[in-house]
Amino acid sequence: MNDGFAAAIREGIPPEIPEPPIDDPAISRAPERALLLSTEEQRLALANALRYFPASQHGTLAPEFAAELKERGRIYMYRYRPDYALYARPISEYPARSTQAAAIMHMIHNNLDPAVAQHPYELVTYGGNGAVFQNWAQYRLAMKYLSEMTDDQTLVMYSGHPLGLFPSHRDAPRVIVTNGMVIPNYSSGDDYTRMAALGVSSYGQMTAGSFMYIGPQGIVHGTTITVLNAGRLYLGTDGEDGLKGKVFVTAGLGGMSGAQAKAAVIAGAICVVAEVNPEAATKRHAQGWVDELETDLDALTTRLQAARSAGEAVSIAYQGNVVDLLEHFVATDTNIELGSDQTSLHIPFSGGYYPAGMSLDDSNALMASDPEAFKAAVYASLRRHVTAVNTLVDRGMQGKQHGRYHGATPCPMG
Repeated sequence: MNDGFAAAIREGIPPEIPEPPIDDPAISRAPERALLLSTEEQRLALANALRYFPASQHGTLAPEFAAELKERGRIYMYRYRPDYALYARPISEYPARSTQAAAIMHMIHNNLDPAVAQHPYELVTYGGNGAVFQNWAQYRLAMKYLSEMTDDQTLVMYSGHPLGLFPSHRDAPRVIVTNGMVIPNYSSGDDYTRMAALGVSSYGQMTAGSFMYIGPQGIVHGTTITVLNAGRLYLGTDGEDGLKGKVFVTAGLGGMSGAQAKAAVIAGAICVVAEVNPEAATKRHAQGWVDELETDLDALTTRLQAARSAGEAVSIAYQGNVVDLLEHFVATDTNIELGSDQTSLHIPFSGGYYPAGMSLDDSNALMASDPEAFKAAVYASLRRHVTAVNTLVDRGMQGKQHGRYHGATPCPMG
């Protein structure tokens, strides 16, 4: 066991304010979130963040956290991100009194591994806002508690905040976690954004905040079955050929959506998947989840037609906006048999959907500087998006909803 690593885990929040860690420019960062808090609520958010630290440190930390809130729309406490590498080590390398607790630390590190997580510095594993913790102080406290836990204790957590170790028994859960438990009447997108900024609630998705994320591999099987059954149901395919020569078009190469390309190839199809984030597309290509990368729509269409003629099963990532891809297929009268979409449209105005006609960087900048203008751009893009989908459906494409699709975000269609 590495003594320095073990000591850092056991220490929790260090007694002295640490130096900020060095950022890796290759790490994908979460977009700046719109700040919907009033002046009074901003003071409350700051007070909520400072509760983790002694009063003697508030004078130093308060301006820094206030700047994070203003610039990022959240308080992540970047200064407290550990300087050791975050990845799932062998269980024996974790300082723990309970093997089960060591296993949970292993799972947490997997969720925050830069090779796995979508935005690791912001503690987001997948889905745009699926968070492991709200901030790095919570991470440090949780790891400290886990290192101290026995098999007769349970760690209770709410939205990343560790409430403490409680007496239990060997057959009880070692950790009880809940995330985002709010009253439905106060759970709109803006409500969530406000509560997340206040530091009082966190959206953990299915397996980010519960520490059980295993990446695209976790849904390859189910996605493959879905694609195969879509072919059987809508296209009449069956037998050994599967979806040979059929084109499946979709969007999203993030954490969960990254399984689509691999699943389509297993099913024998030609998959074209759009991904607006170059870092996500490059990561999935490097990891083997998608076979080829393309930025030119004409070249992509030529490659698609060659694969169709050869009956080749291949996945091609289009590094660009799915609206541009679909409109190109409409304009070139390209035959598409199956269509889907797995972008994070549950948060369309805070990084889950990027409007056509704008770069990723420009979109992120507008999202932070003028949320209403960004919302208008999203609506305009969605209208184009739906029009292109409808045109392709009229020409024979069969559509399925695997994840979050357009029905989740009603928009003015005029």
